[in-house]
Amino acid sequence: MRFSIHLLLLFTFVLAPGVSRSSTIRVSNADEFAKATKRVQPGDTILMAAGTWKDAQLVFKANGTSDKPVVLIAAETGKVFLEGKSRLRLAGQYLLVSGLYFRNGQTPGGGVIEFRENADNMAFHSRVTDCVIESYNNPERFKEDIWVQLYGQHNRFDHNYLAGKKNGGVTLAVHLNDEKSRENFHRIDHNYFGPRPRLGSNGGETIRVGVSTYSLTSSRTIIEENYFYQCNGEVEIISIKSCDNVVRRNLFVECEGGLVLRHGNRNLIEGNFFLGNGKPHTGGVRVINAGHTIVNNYFADLKGDQFRSALTIMNAVPNSPINRYHQVRDVLIANNTFVNCDHIELAAGKDLERTARPENVRFINNVFYNPAADSLFHVYDNISGISFHGNLAQLGSKPYLHGMSAATLKIMKTSDGLVVPLPGKKESGKPLAEVPKDITGMPRQSAGVAGAVLPGSVGTMHLPLKPAEAGPGWFRPNHEPSTKIGKVWSVEAGESEALYRVVQQAKAGDIIELIGEGSYPISKTISINQPLTIRAKAGLSARPQVVYAGEASDFSLFTIENGGILRLNGLSLNGTSKNDVADCIIRTSQQPMIEHYSLFVNDCVFADLADSRKSAFRATKSTYADTIQFTNCIFTNISGDVLSLAAEKEDKGIYNAEYVILENCLFTNILTGALDLYRGGNDESTLGPFLTINHCTFDMVGNVELGHVLKVMGVQWTDIRNSLFHNSGRAGRAIRYEDYGWAYNRLSNCNFYKAGRVESFYPIPQKSVTKLPTSFVDPDIFDYRLRAPSPLIGGATDGRDVGFLSNSPVAVSNHN
Repeated sequence: MRFSIHLLLLFTFVLAPGVSRSSTIRVSNADEFAKATKRVQPGDTILMAAGTWKDAQLVFKANGTSDKPVVLIAAETGKVFLEGKSRLRLAGQYLLVSGLYFRNGQTPGGGVIEFRENADNMAFHSRVTDCVIESYNNPERFKEDIWVQLYGQHNRFDHNYLAGKKNGGVTLAVHLNDEKSRENFHRIDHNYFGPRPRLGSNGGETIRVGVSTYSLTSSRTIIEENYFYQCNGEVEIISIKSCDNVVRRNLFVECEGGLVLRHGNRNLIEGNFFLGNGKPHTGGVRVINAGHTIVNNYFADLKGDQFRSALTIMNAVPNSPINRYHQVRDVLIANNTFVNCDHIELAAGKDLERTARPENVRFINNVFYNPAADSLFHVYDNISGISFHGNLAQLGSKPYLHGMSAATLKIMKTSDGLVVPLPGKKESGKPLAEVPKDITGMPRQSAGVAGAVLPGSVGTMHLPLKPAEAGPGWFRPNHEPSTKIGKVWSVEAGESEALYRVVQQAKAGDIIELIGEGSYPISKTISINQPLTIRAKAGLSARPQVVYAGEASDFSLFTIENGGILRLNGLSLNGTSKNDVADCIIRTSQQPMIEHYSLFVNDCVFADLADSRKSAFRATKSTYADTIQFTNCIFTNISGDVLSLAAEKEDKGIYNAEYVILENCLFTNILTGALDLYRGGNDESTLGPFLTINHCTFDMVGNVELGHVLKVMGVQWTDIRNSLFHNSGRAGRAIRYEDYGWAYNRLSNCNFYKAGRVESFYPIPQKSVTKLPTSFVDPDIFDYRLRAPSPLIGGATDGRDVGFLSNSPVAVSNHN
């Protein structure tokens, strides 16, 4: 009740005799609320009753004054639940909203909270504080909405919690499409922006200020002292698309992306902290356009590269249209500290279109510390337009950039646990370069948090805020994963539909153990809508056989639904019944899925899907996996693409899975191909999928016309290594790449014997790629060890044999 009492006291006024007192109007439903808004006066309070407000589409339209705002507040803070298709719109001036909780629903259109009623009625000098919007998602993943929409001027959004946005659309947007919303001086502060999972598409920003159309317009929005935690929707956590904004003293923790100056000029980025904690893809600041000031920021343990590096200075498009990349010019980067970051990218994004180099970019008095990195600065074009003065660096053995001074830095830790590199005695006496006066023309604020690392400054460096200081005081999120150990269910072989029935009873995290070596027939698709493990009991001499026992050709043994995470271990899965052939062994829901899923399969055999392009696994449209992983598996006698992740064909940068991992797998007697992984379009807001193939053997795969072994169309990151392509892709291609020039592809220690070509428009870096004759010990029993002598024995990057290691667990027991 802390904030409710505080606000009621704040807006209770002692009035002179004869002056009417402010009134409190209690409402318990949407109709009463609508009537109340028609009679409120400045200083009045509307008190919303505790409970669930279902499908409440509220318009808070009133006019207060600077000393007598109109207040909308929860009678019991945090106990007014807006669910279903509820939303709130504000219109008028000097309004204040506090204590509401949006959950279990979705906006029916527009924003969840919107600072306008319509285009003619906006909010001014209004505030929304101490509210929660949590997992308020449209079930259609690519049906976009924006949770919080700021219009008007001089509005404040503070101490709120927003997390769990999984469908498309920005979490919070500042709009400039009306003159009354420009030069707005909005303040966005002390909010807790909690986890936002990867969208797998453009449109997953946490905050966007403006759009490209109005990007040369001044917004003058202030974003300060917010906490961003695991905001991973896309590469842009904050997307600035306007001029003269201030982003200062924010804390970014484990966010897969960066603060991006995407469009617009003269923005100030000051005193922010970016803490990656060593997590992949974590980034800092990306710079485009002119006149920015980036000072006194702290970057630590950021592992992202390319557009998600600790600091990225972009190349631009000459005479760029408004929605592309304008030249980086007249940018000051000063007094920033970089600790154990992996990448700083200069003239990044250079291609046939982006040829305009940065001009008059000044690095002054920055410190770069990463003694484990031989090469921190990655340069893609001539950088004569970037100058360095007074910077210190302690890196590995490779030379630094011209104008960068080598230093031996002393490491200290602050009371907040921050690692601070300080100049040693030799460097501390060096005069710092003069930092030019602020070039933005905006009032400078004293950062007091990061700054140049000089002797004695370690005591003044501290985090701008703690997580507990952001968001509502009454709401504390719990992001810790569940450590609950699930129940183990034992299932005997032979009984019809026994496995189906047990899955229906199981709870999240349970383990279903198949204890017999016989058959487990399935004639009803098993839906997986929670985390479950299905495994063979340890010590069996042969795999339990999960077999199709139905009659429908569109059948799948398992379908992963919303909430599903499936782990399979030690099984044989067969797709042919007496009456028909299943469509696939595993697939995702035929309906759009808002929740991410994952699939982990180890030591399993997938066999006998030999009719009309069947698949072992198929991802359907509008479904998205964090991880698809197959290890130690055999795939045999399959007619279609064994693994099909190619359902998103609109070429908008959308794809079916972020990480696809094939480790020590055998594909043999496959008609169409082993893998079809597709990402269409040239959108740069996401940097996946990420494909790893290691120690795999492909034998008699994709030898039909237009067949392939691996088709990786538009995939942004591939590492294919230590694998054998034998008698495969002979009608055309063993590997078909297609990308837009910025993808990372690597092909190493692979052998192609009687195999098709590697096809790509851009050259693929290759190392130790050979075409040596190969033969195997006994393919009839899936013993694909290399027959000696062969230079491929011991020829893998890890010192083992190239290809499928047949002494793995999968190959020593039956596959039927």
